[in-house]
Amino acid sequence: MNTATTLGRAEFSCVNDTHQKLFRVNAGVPIEDALEAISLFQYYANQLTLDAAMSDKGERFSWPAFYLGEMAKALIDDVNDALYAASTTP
Repeated sequence: MNTATTLGRAEFSCVNDTHQKLFRVNAGVPIEDALEAISLFQYYANQLTLDAAMSDKGERFSWPAFYLGEMAKALIDDVNDALYAASTTP
């Protein structure tokens, strides 16, 4: 079992023209739990994207899918940083 945890460095969701981020991944989340969350975020983002493509009112599905994708990407980036840090630590 991997003992690595998230580092809490990845930020997401721009709030203004300066690209200031509103949210950040929490540090200390076990990698396995973060990967499970990523899988769920991507699954639901894909479902919402499909609904958007098939609907006359697709915009209402597009924004939630976009935000779930941002959350998944931030978690992936943070997990990647954590795994890299763990592999380079003696």
